[in-house]
Amino acid sequence: MRRNGRLGKALVLAVLLGLTMTACFGTAGSSADGGKSVVFSNTGGALEKVFKQNAYADLSRKGITVSTESPNNEAKLTAMVRGSKPTWDVYYSTPYAAMAKCGTLFEKIDYSRIHTGGLDKSQMTDCGVPVLKSHFVLVYNKDTYKSNPPRSWADFYDTKKFPGTRGVMNFAKDAGMETALLAGGVPADKLYPLDYDKAFATLDKIRKNTRFYDTGAQQTQALQSGEVDMMLAWPGRAYDAVKNGANLGVVFNQPIKYYDVLTIVKGAPHQDQAYALINSLIGTKNQKAVVDQQPYGAANSKAGKTSDAAIGAFVADDTKAKGTVVVRDNTWWAKNLDEATRRWTKWVNG
Repeated sequence: MRRNGRLGKALVLAVLLGLTMTACFGTAGSSADGGKSVVFSNTGGALEKVFKQNAYADLSRKGITVSTESPNNEAKLTAMVRGSKPTWDVYYSTPYAAMAKCGTLFEKIDYSRIHTGGLDKSQMTDCGVPVLKSHFVLVYNKDTYKSNPPRSWADFYDTKKFPGTRGVMNFAKDAGMETALLAGGVPADKLYPLDYDKAFATLDKIRKNTRFYDTGAQQTQALQSGEVDMMLAWPGRAYDAVKNGANLGVVFNQPIKYYDVLTIVKGAPHQDQAYALINSLIGTKNQKAVVDQQPYGAANSKAGKTSDAAIGAFVADDTKAKGTVVVRDNTWWAKNLDEATRRWTKWVNG
């Protein structure tokens, strides 16, 4: 599905109206079970299926119903909290959003109630509990590029040497600016603070060849259908496309490392159940299921790594990246998320 700036705005409006709600194990916001319910706003997709088969199922046996809504839209969350009527309890977030909105959109975590064994303490913040590790990577259609595939972010931004349609998520946070700067020769350890002008000068080179997407499902569909020839991708969505027949390659030159966190919504109506859900999601059983079925790293080190070669083919690590892994500066993003988003939106709609 093609997305331009106006369509992106329309989609956000639809999300704000709650038109993308889905539910598992109950209707979102249900109280028929006497309050033993919890509503989880997350990204959906294959990762959601893993959660359902493991964490949600385990909680169901304990009498806790998990309902879900996706995608996890921050504009809708903000409206809920400002209206003092949140229906979501747990929100799947970036670490820097959890840092920036701690105490306003999110409750401070009581870590005495969290099973922290196996978690990386450096990723545990006042309002965010780590749940997943991953990397933004360059994926490409092997049928398009055959014996001359792209090998770097510079190639992604070079439409003369590598003609074809690009796919980029329509959010500042999804590494468009970082990859543009890397393509422009900025050293990985000098990325921050982001040079907006330089980033957009490089992004301008692919503007006419780029399609923008708002959900992971759109990302998978675009890769699967051949709508795009290259994508700045989430590895899980690329892997889903391969399972459905896409012939994709992955470039592990300067993959951008990131992790996701779980938060408790400010004023969440079911906070006891929220803690139970978080503990189930970061527990060894659920974490192991994630790495066994999706190309992500576990936040819980006790879960280990996948032994499936097909999944492992999409998992970035230092061996594949040969020491080129780029680490995001979450502190910078926490302080500059709103301004970066404003700049990105202006560029996309310009």
